[in-house]
Amino acid sequence: MDTSKLIAFASALGADNKAMMQLINTKIDNTTLMQAIEQAKTAVKADILGEGVPENLDTLKEIAQMIASMSGDTEGAVVQKLADLGRRIDEFANLDLVATYNAAKA
Repeated sequence: MDTSKLIAFASALGADNKAMMQLINTKIDNTTLMQAIEQAKTAVKADILGEGVPENLDTLKEIAQMIASMSGDTEGAVVQKLADLGRRIDEFANLDLVATYNAAKA
C-alpha cells in the first residue's frame, strides 16, 4: 500500500504548524489567524475526502446516507470494506507519522 500521501499529509501539517507558529510569534491579528485556520481546515478536508468528490458528498453524514440509499447487498459491501480497512490499519501500525511531522516542523 502506498503511504506516500499520508507522509505528505503529515509533512504538510508540520509545515502549516510551523507557519502558524511563526505568525503567532509575530503577534498577528485575529482576522489573519482565523483566515489561516480556515485555509488549514479546507486543506485537511480536501486531503480526507480526496479530489473529485461531488459537493453533495462532502460530509461523512452525506456519504453514509448515500451508502444507505444504494440498492443491493449493502451490508455485505460494508463488511468487506471494514475488512479492507482493517488490513490497511495494520499496515499503518509501523508508519511513523510523528517523526515525519516533527521533521517538517523543524
